[in-house]
Amino acid sequence: MRPIPAVTRPILDRMKRLATTAVQHVRVSLAVVIAIQLALVLGLLASVEHNGWLTYQGGDQIWLMTSGWLLGQGTLPTAVVSYGWPIVIAPLTWVAGPSSIDLLPFTTLFQVLVLGPVATLAVYDIGARIAGRAAGLWCAALVVVTPYLATPLFVDRYQERWTDQVLVQATGLTQMADYPSTVAALVAGALVLRSLERARTPEALLAGTAASLMIAMKPSNAIFVLGPLSAYVLSRRWHQLAIFCTALAPAVLTLAVWKTRGLGSLPILAVDEVRLAAGATVDQLALGLSIPSAPFDLDDWRRNMSNLREFLWSARLAQWVPLAGALAVARVSRPAAGLLLGWTLAFFIVKGSSFVAGIENASFWRLVMPALPAYVILAAATPLLIPTLVRRLGSRISPVSPGRRVSFRTAIVTAAVVGVLPLVTVLIASPIRGAQAAVVVNGILVPVDAAVVSLSASREDDGQHLRWTDTTMATTTTFYRVMRTRGAETDLRCVRAGADRCELDMNVLGTTRGRTWVDSNPVPGATYRIGVAANWLDDPEQGDVFVVSPPVIAAQ
Repeated sequence: MRPIPAVTRPILDRMKRLATTAVQHVRVSLAVVIAIQLALVLGLLASVEHNGWLTYQGGDQIWLMTSGWLLGQGTLPTAVVSYGWPIVIAPLTWVAGPSSIDLLPFTTLFQVLVLGPVATLAVYDIGARIAGRAAGLWCAALVVVTPYLATPLFVDRYQERWTDQVLVQATGLTQMADYPSTVAALVAGALVLRSLERARTPEALLAGTAASLMIAMKPSNAIFVLGPLSAYVLSRRWHQLAIFCTALAPAVLTLAVWKTRGLGSLPILAVDEVRLAAGATVDQLALGLSIPSAPFDLDDWRRNMSNLREFLWSARLAQWVPLAGALAVARVSRPAAGLLLGWTLAFFIVKGSSFVAGIENASFWRLVMPALPAYVILAAATPLLIPTLVRRLGSRISPVSPGRRVSFRTAIVTAAVVGVLPLVTVLIASPIRGAQAAVVVNGILVPVDAAVVSLSASREDDGQHLRWTDTTMATTTTFYRVMRTRGAETDLRCVRAGADRCELDMNVLGTTRGRTWVDSNPVPGATYRIGVAANWLDDPEQGDVFVVSPPVIAAQ
């Protein structure tokens, strides 16, 4: 073996001392990593395009927030999105109200200050269970900084899209369900590895519970379970595998009840009918309806990989990293390698080959988001492929000793709360009837609340005068869409399928930032509404309505 050059020996010695100190004070080291994580998120928010707390959103956040508000009022909405994230944010609506803009500070702080550190600690635990505390710290630090370091690896014209659309979602700055689902997957992965230590049953139950929470957040992410199944099979922990799978049952049952009561039927049993009725499969998939499709489409996969080569510095290297990392992890732990590789490939192959996934519009990254931390962990393990490195590191990469056992009582209580409470909530909630509480505007369920926006109309010589109040949070700049029916007719088209789905059937007269409007060509008996809208660019030509006023009939 060639000797280490004298010029590099002091640097290596300092790195060894630093690593030793970090491992000896692992709690302090983790605190530093989390502090860096929070600072990077704060810097990201300051650097990207944003309108107050509002950054780029993925599309279904308003439906999710409205569903949470309705559940908080004991009302079951049309079950287009899943139930997990709405149930979590339902208590927040008791304070913030129905407006997604007013909820945004609460959801952002919860995700950044609570879920973000939980994700980092879970990554540390996964690394430490595989190869010791130093490996855990290395993985945690790399998962925190890699999304930012990856920016210059893309071509210049793609970097803004990466930061403004991908990073804000991957750090919890949106109200989408993808980020909490990713955190739940990380917690489940960490608990799976813990359950493999001395055949621990309570940890297997908690791992299944965390995975069920992930499924509740976003049912299409259920493909994550391919990772845990691989780990249990490779380790031959059949009892733990059975416990893990059993813990998934409440989420599946609750999802079935949620869809049946909210839609009138299970979409998985009526695929063709639902697709024909909606006429827009892309919108359904984007909203989480979870209609099954072909598990792998080679043409779409090739399209995405071709675009990856177009936008990324080295697509081949990125594609081979998971396999190389799995081989490296397998040198230490085959079950851990099965967990991480199954987890990663399940998303990159199944979701990455979906026709709604696109590299060019960045939707690919949102769909595979739960696998990105596992991908980085595999990348962090690739140095173990260096010949003789594993032998030279010796005990330094030994997994941490099994910690304190989780009691059966704690595991059962946790599983019961996570599994039974949502089911009870879905069962006792009354399906929404009519449009007094919420309506569908341009394909999005939005709340109707006079306490947020209240409209009045008066007849004057120059036309119909509309005036309204708005109590939404002033930290985000909003504007208003003035809507009117075509005549003396109803402003709604309602369909009863489980819960009522009432779509607003009105024309937009115009957009204004003021709180008055004069309709100089009024229609006798017409109905008016005001929709409050906003977007991350503060562009009145874009953005979705997130709350509407109750209807007001033209004054005589």
